[in-house]
Amino acid sequence: MGKTGQAYAKVSQVDGRTLAERVSAFLRSQHPLKTAQCVEAETNISANTVRKWLEQGNAPSGSAYDALVCRYGADFLCAVHPEHAGAWFADLARKQRQERLERRAADLRRELAELQGDRP
Repeated sequence: MGKTGQAYAKVSQVDGRTLAERVSAFLRSQHPLKTAQCVEAETNISANTVRKWLEQGNAPSGSAYDALVCRYGADFLCAVHPEHAGAWFADLARKQRQERLERRAADLRRELAELQGDRP
């Protein structure tokens, strides 16, 4: 086999059923209640489509997968592709989480400052 075949062999492929199970588990972990409706609200993917993933074990299409990546970021990629835990998106997931925490901390500091400003 040539170099192309060797490079391809290094990239592990996830079968459709496994992908579907991982996507469903991730979405349920993000939205334990009314999963399909919440995903629709956040991604504009039809709740009926999401229900098919959750109930029938279907995997998302390419465009739906892209929408999930855009909304849930590297956390989604890490959950769906744990075999690549050391990949670049694991670092990205950590950075994204740090950014979310920093935004929350800034919001809390702002709220605290407002409360302190109301003191006599």
